[in-house]
Amino acid sequence: MLRYLRSHVKAIMIAVIALFVVSCFAGYGLYSRSGRGSGGQRDYAVAEVNGKDIMRSDIEKGTTQLAEQMGSAREITSADIPFMRKAVLDSTAIEAELEKEIKNRKIEVTDEEIDEAYTNIMDSYPTREEFKAYIERSGVTEAQLKSDIKKQISQKKIVDAIAAEIKVSDDEARKFYNSARTLLYKEPAGFKINMATFKSNEAAKAAKKALDSGEGWDKVIELHKADIMSSTPYNKPVLIGEERMINSLAALKDLPLNTISPVTPVTDTTSYIAIKRSKEAEKQLSYNEVSADVVSLIRNQKAQGKQQQFYKELLSRAKIKILDPEIFPSVVSADVKSEVKSEDKQ
Repeated sequence: MLRYLRSHVKAIMIAVIALFVVSCFAGYGLYSRSGRGSGGQRDYAVAEVNGKDIMRSDIEKGTTQLAEQMGSAREITSADIPFMRKAVLDSTAIEAELEKEIKNRKIEVTDEEIDEAYTNIMDSYPTREEFKAYIERSGVTEAQLKSDIKKQISQKKIVDAIAAEIKVSDDEARKFYNSARTLLYKEPAGFKINMATFKSNEAAKAAKKALDSGEGWDKVIELHKADIMSSTPYNKPVLIGEERMINSLAALKDLPLNTISPVTPVTDTTSYIAIKRSKEAEKQLSYNEVSADVVSLIRNQKAQGKQQQFYKELLSRAKIKILDPEIFPSVVSADVKSEVKSEDKQ
């Protein structure tokens, strides 16, 4: 994978943008507020984007987070680091151009949108105390975080506007369905099941007790929604193939139909309860049953292509000047190389 990274900087740059520039609320920010370099090292400008200094500390922090997002940090070698730094620099340049787009398009973000996103971030932590501790460790204020949220929402609105322009005809969707129906649009043999996963074993036991006493599924789920991680409405059971009934789901294999399962552990602290509603044979789904999914898939593929082209256009607009070519790959673009050489002559 990393050999591919070294030979496909531009393609990886697109993935970086998807991860960092328009990945709303997956975590707070790609870059922390920069200061001195870690470990007592001198921090200095390694590049310029549109005349603005890009500090080495920002590049290294972004490179570290990219390695974490890739999920294969132990495979990364010293030879890969310059390419990852370049990807982060490209991401920074595109973000700068996105800011111009936001102003040019007069993108607006309401206080309600910011507050909702801020609440979603808080809710992603087990407790408000853990969220507060994270903010304190990060060294950011609520105002700074909300400012970054506003920027992320603005960026996402631009990307959403690009996707909204895409049209998928019925003929195109049917053609795709016919070519992929045996691969993508078959339901395996299995069981329709209602399931609710709880944040604690105690909550799962309380919900099961209510169900055993005759309370309806939806009513119990509503009463315990604060303790539920995920659930299915009673009239919308999910299909689980028999081949998936292993590990924690193995208890469902021999569960009688229309019987409430025991409280079944998923982890040390989480558990689920379920009802096996019906047995289902393998089924070829018709176009009418999956047309919305087909259209969505095609639209998403087209959107990705348009977004990538948009990012490339933004990158081509940015004025990037490499100040320290030693920390970036030797395969930087020809225009950047020539700029570095011309400065060396001066």
